[in-house]
Amino acid sequence: MRFWKNALIGFGAAFLFSVLYIAGALLPLEEKLYDFFLRFRPKRERIDSVVFLDVDDNAIAYNGVFPWPRSVTADGLLRLKEHGARAAIFDIEYQDSSPQGVDSVYLRQNLPADFEQSFFSIDSAARDMFSALGAGRMNRADIGGYTAALSAFINDERNSLFNKALGIVRDNDLYLAQSSALFGRSWATLNLRSAPLEGEQAERRPMAEELFSYPVQAAPDAHHGPFVDILPALPSFSRAAKGAGFTNVEIDEDGIRRRIYLAQNIYGHWYLQLAFAPLINYLGRPEIELNRRELLIKGAQIEGVKKDIRIPLDSGGRMMLDWPLENYTESYTHISFADFSLMETLETELEQYSRGLGAADIVSFAQIDPSLAVIPRIVDNLTELFDAVAAAKTHALENRSEESFDAYVEYRAQSRVLIGEILAQDPAAKVQALALELSAEYPESAVVITDEANYIAALVENLAIDLARYEEISKNIDAKVRDKFCVLGRVDTGTTDIGVNPFWGEYVNVGTHAVVLDTVLSESFIVPLNQRWSLLFTLIFVPLFFIFTVNLAPLSRALLGFAAAAVIALASLLTLRFAGVFFGPLGTLLAMISAVIIREIMSYAGSEQEKRFIKSAFSQYLSPKVIEQIIADPSQLKLGGEKREMTAIFTDVRSFSTISEALGDPTKLVDLLNFYLTRMSDLVLENQGTIDKYEGDAIIAFFGAPVRLDNHASLACRATVKMKKAEIEINREAQAQGLITDKVMEAMFKKGILKSADDPNPLFTRLGVNTGDMVVGNMGTPNKMDYTIMGNAVNLAARLEGVNKQYNTGGILISEYTRDHIGDEFILRPLSRVRVVGINTPLRLYELLDLREEAPPELVAAVKSWEEGFAAYESRDFSTAKNMFQTVYQQNALDLVAKKYLDRCSFYLTAPPDEIAWDDAVDNLTEK
Repeated sequence: MRFWKNALIGFGAAFLFSVLYIAGALLPLEEKLYDFFLRFRPKRERIDSVVFLDVDDNAIAYNGVFPWPRSVTADGLLRLKEHGARAAIFDIEYQDSSPQGVDSVYLRQNLPADFEQSFFSIDSAARDMFSALGAGRMNRADIGGYTAALSAFINDERNSLFNKALGIVRDNDLYLAQSSALFGRSWATLNLRSAPLEGEQAERRPMAEELFSYPVQAAPDAHHGPFVDILPALPSFSRAAKGAGFTNVEIDEDGIRRRIYLAQNIYGHWYLQLAFAPLINYLGRPEIELNRRELLIKGAQIEGVKKDIRIPLDSGGRMMLDWPLENYTESYTHISFADFSLMETLETELEQYSRGLGAADIVSFAQIDPSLAVIPRIVDNLTELFDAVAAAKTHALENRSEESFDAYVEYRAQSRVLIGEILAQDPAAKVQALALELSAEYPESAVVITDEANYIAALVENLAIDLARYEEISKNIDAKVRDKFCVLGRVDTGTTDIGVNPFWGEYVNVGTHAVVLDTVLSESFIVPLNQRWSLLFTLIFVPLFFIFTVNLAPLSRALLGFAAAAVIALASLLTLRFAGVFFGPLGTLLAMISAVIIREIMSYAGSEQEKRFIKSAFSQYLSPKVIEQIIADPSQLKLGGEKREMTAIFTDVRSFSTISEALGDPTKLVDLLNFYLTRMSDLVLENQGTIDKYEGDAIIAFFGAPVRLDNHASLACRATVKMKKAEIEINREAQAQGLITDKVMEAMFKKGILKSADDPNPLFTRLGVNTGDMVVGNMGTPNKMDYTIMGNAVNLAARLEGVNKQYNTGGILISEYTRDHIGDEFILRPLSRVRVVGINTPLRLYELLDLREEAPPELVAAVKSWEEGFAAYESRDFSTAKNMFQTVYQQNALDLVAKKYLDRCSFYLTAPPDEIAWDDAVDNLTEK
């Protein structure tokens, strides 16, 4: 009988968890177990053939709010071509035309430079003319001719500026398409849709089929995703791109990205993932075979060698991603796109300063120092080169001419060489030295000579700075992007494209593309074992284990069962670590552990001692729900003291001694207390709290023990809000039942506790809430134990209850430690940092007002006004703060906290606090 009983227990547990496994109930837990196991994968070198071109905060600060004019990206593509990038992968969707309008980058950066250059030239020409007049180098008869020449020069500059200003308006879509076509290796986005497209977007599908589909030999049982249509990028950009790939990423039900589709079928055409598409192109566009559990790349060419790459897929036809342990910024190589934009600016400035040097009167100095005579000739050559650069760039873009682009790059390189030749002459030092000599020789022209020398020196200095900076950035970019996959995407603070991977709660999603490339190129694949093998192992191993351990002692067989479960878990971990194969052990583990527990429970079925102990020990201060959890899993209860993070609440009724004195009769006092404490305690228990003790009218409770609760702070705050809301009904019923008499009301009114003898709120509860490490457990002796809490965090909760009175709050104060745990679930407002009695460390107070889901709009608006006023108050802007507090107080005359801070502001406006002392901004409270 024992044999079959053990076999039935083992098989029953195995069968139950196999059914749950098939139904998907265990999948979320197994995914978490998989994430944990991944941390033990051996570290490896990540590929160095991918670099991120980050649209980060620096790039946003440099180019302005995203999206930028597409000319910025177009300029970047030309830089990538110049530096030999393998591919430019756009994780930015250009699905719609950008309106023709002002090129903000040109308007902000280049047009001012053009204006400055023209006025440099005009100013220099004018100064040369007046200098010649002042030095007597010009006859009166020649003045008319020089004036006419100067006027004609000014007209030419005016017309040139006008034509450049017209360049503010440009077709940036055309420029981007031309740059992409010229680069020849850019990859655009495809967006897979789960619903059919309509209109113009639907008309793009044939273009996608023509340009971007890839021949995939798919088995009949190969998995397809939930997509039915496809939207490529803007046609002009799509046709200029080398290819395109879809950006859609599979997100598991728990929000984590663990796997990805590499190919998807839309209307009979196959499309590749955004990073996988350029990778396949790099591998020589090999054949792809897609089977149910494998994607085969046949004859991939890697460094001249052909090989097959077999990519294992999960049961849904997706590749498991081999995520790096590092976060986004620390994984792979990064370049801020600001560097590309800065190079454009530096080249513009190099041209500007060079042309300015050509307009300067360096010839006069060359008459004394012949070594300077070479500079005007170099500047003339530079001017021709700059014009040639613009012409070559235009011709290269319009005609997709590699020859013109090479010339464009070469001309720019030559211009930098010539600038270097100018700097080699050290003209700044020479002209400033000559200026001293000439000023002494021609004192009447000393100012003009010195100004011209300083002007030339400034131009030369700027040329040297910009040239050095340009060469430094260019060298860095070349080292990072040459022959690399370059992924362009947003990573700035304002981006919402942030996901979760097994290691990081926030990981910029553009990083997924590098992981795809890395996983395939390094062949660091993770093989998710077929589910049927896990089920088969569970159904065989668990029953056999229970059959073979039937004759062991209860303790031995239980320990052996847990040891077997540990071995299975360890084997699964080691298999993933060393073989890259994930064998899902969760079903087996749960079946084994639950069966062991059931067997031992059944062997002691006659004993109810433990259950009776738990019920008797905790029924007075635990909710039935918590008691049932402990009975189901007694291991959650640990006798003795234990340090644990929890949340404690302390409550107290305002002026209860007055109520007690006015009631007179102790019996009536007990009735009132029982009525009040029952209603309030029920709310604590309903929110899974534990009643520690009652001290007169006060309740001490905690959340997070004996059963651990991850959301203990939220539950405690929810309970306190419910208690304050229940206060209205408690007062009404207490007065209706005669528990609070007219004599009580009159006594409270006379003492100024109530505003009137018919005040509806004689029972007013103050609550303090704090979160932190506390010691919890059964304290005392074996014959007399008390399940209680202690520690500094408990003391702080008690102090906060009393602080309510000093700030005239609506009743609930929480600490900054609790605030850090509750997210945005509640409406609350910040108060001052305080140092409470007995606790030296200052902390921020918050008044808890309501549940966000139940808060009226006027309360939300009032809190927003409060936050503005409080920010002004803490920054010592007492006038602004007073106005805001006045607004809050006028809207609610019962808001005595606003009145308190309003009075403070009025006082500080007449007697400002010491600025040094205010930096601490801590209220030292002297009352408990």
